[in-house]
Amino acid sequence: MKQWQSCPVCNSSYTVYLQDVIGTRTGNNIPQFVCMDCRSFFNFSGYRESDDQQKFDFTYLVDHREHISKLQNQLALELKNKLPSVGSCCEIGYGIGLFLKACTYLGIKEYGFEVNPYAAKYARETVAVDCEEGVFGEEHTATYDLFAAIGVFEHIEQPRALFGLMRRRLNRDGAIYISVPFVERRDWPYLWDADKRPGSAPPDPFYDNDVHIIHYSIDGLTRLGMSFGAREAEFFVSKDVVSNSPGAYPGILFRF
Repeated sequence: MKQWQSCPVCNSSYTVYLQDVIGTRTGNNIPQFVCMDCRSFFNFSGYRESDDQQKFDFTYLVDHREHISKLQNQLALELKNKLPSVGSCCEIGYGIGLFLKACTYLGIKEYGFEVNPYAAKYARETVAVDCEEGVFGEEHTATYDLFAAIGVFEHIEQPRALFGLMRRRLNRDGAIYISVPFVERRDWPYLWDADKRPGSAPPDPFYDNDVHIIHYSIDGLTRLGMSFGAREAEFFVSKDVVSNSPGAYPGILFRF
């Protein structure tokens, strides 16, 4: 249904229906919208991962844990260098807990939330980090110096609600780090035939429209954070210490 939607990123009412895109996993036609203010794209697919898909995701993370661990150790180090006084971190969507483990190596008290039960069990029992299975919600009242969400915000329909809760659970002079696969103007040609075939793989940022339902621009995510009172937004790309590519995690660090 091509019903008008306000922008879930910057809350602008200046959005337009662009086209129906084909979901990579379901093959369904999904209405896609674009925000004329922040130039983010979004398509609410209603897709929910099955138990088999959760097992597959978990297996992928475990099979690639050495690679991921090196990248997330580097990211944690870069964040610690930028935030030398940080003493506690809560990660939303911690996967198998490798970033949280990297935090402990740096003397940062860790905690986190993960909805994949197989990943959460592995993080608790094998990686041995302090975390829980479930959704981060209002009932969790502990506060932290840093919140991190790596590859999470592109999956959720109401990112402003989640960001707002993170902000309310942030200690004074705290920070929020968000990493997503950003979409910029150079990526727009991938939209030209997204209504005729599903995306295939990166560098096409629209390749998985079923689960990547919001495609943020850097400007869009910056606006989101600044609208919640961030005094500074720093975009940076974490160094790729594995394959020496142009970079590993692109993200924005919001300081409050």
